[in-house]
Amino acid sequence: MDEAEYTKIMGLYESHLQVKKLSSSGTVRLYLHSVQMFIRFCENYQQQLALPEHWEIADVGLRELEAFLIHQIDIKHWKRSTLVTCVCGVKGFLKFLTESLYISSNPIQHFKLPRDLSEIGQQRFDAKQINELFQHTTEASLKGYQQRLLMELIYGLGMSLAKIVNIISAIPELDDGRVRLYFQNSRYRDYPFSQPALNILKSYLKLIDSIEGQNTFWINQNAKSLSSTQLQNLLNKYFEAHDLPAINANELRDLSVHHFSQEGADVRSLQALRQSKQLRRLQSLNETDFSNLQNTFKQKHLRSSVLKDE
Repeated sequence: MDEAEYTKIMGLYESHLQVKKLSSSGTVRLYLHSVQMFIRFCENYQQQLALPEHWEIADVGLRELEAFLIHQIDIKHWKRSTLVTCVCGVKGFLKFLTESLYISSNPIQHFKLPRDLSEIGQQRFDAKQINELFQHTTEASLKGYQQRLLMELIYGLGMSLAKIVNIISAIPELDDGRVRLYFQNSRYRDYPFSQPALNILKSYLKLIDSIEGQNTFWINQNAKSLSSTQLQNLLNKYFEAHDLPAINANELRDLSVHHFSQEGADVRSLQALRQSKQLRRLQSLNETDFSNLQNTFKQKHLRSSVLKDE
């Protein structure tokens, strides 16, 4: 990107914010910094983004913006408020360039930051990466057992972190590989556990039973109860220890729906996995191949040449 042209455009954008938009000095500074970070990201990751060798601002769009946001979430651990400010700055910049006829259209004019930030990064993981995490040898420690159990409960059983943190005890000796989990509301539910997961659960129960003062399921070495935030941190550290980006528990739950759907699970099975009464959310997570559906429909249509041949 031509440096002189870039400097000129940034100067015009600054004047636009000050004179036409009457923005405060703080807002002007934040918006300019947002654009500078976005442009610098495109320069640093030009090859990964498949941008032309001598790329211009007109070459960047929604794909580059989403890649930038994913990078800031994974590496910088940006919160939603920071992301909102940055997106506003970049959108305002491209809108200014469109109105000034520097570019023909604003490619991100309709972009809205999702309420759930995990929606931005749904393509960060594939089923193979997640499955490999279950193949690693579990560290024989309080943290190691807890991390492996979190993976089983969130990804394998579709449980929310809000529900997991309320587990107070477990009975792993039921028939057919089932485990009975008791919750703080005095209710219990039976869940299927694989044999490796059962072995880890038994080892964990034996370990926490040896900690003096233990009276609940999720505890630290001092028998203090763990919060949902601490459980989320354990999950993040587990992913980071295996060279994967930190992951939100809800994102991991959504990935399980994606991955099980890819393996052939129907919506009703996914509904049972997530214990969801309504299908609308699960249908949005269930990946369907429209082209395959269309081809099937064409083959079965009364005027289909394939059907006539048969």
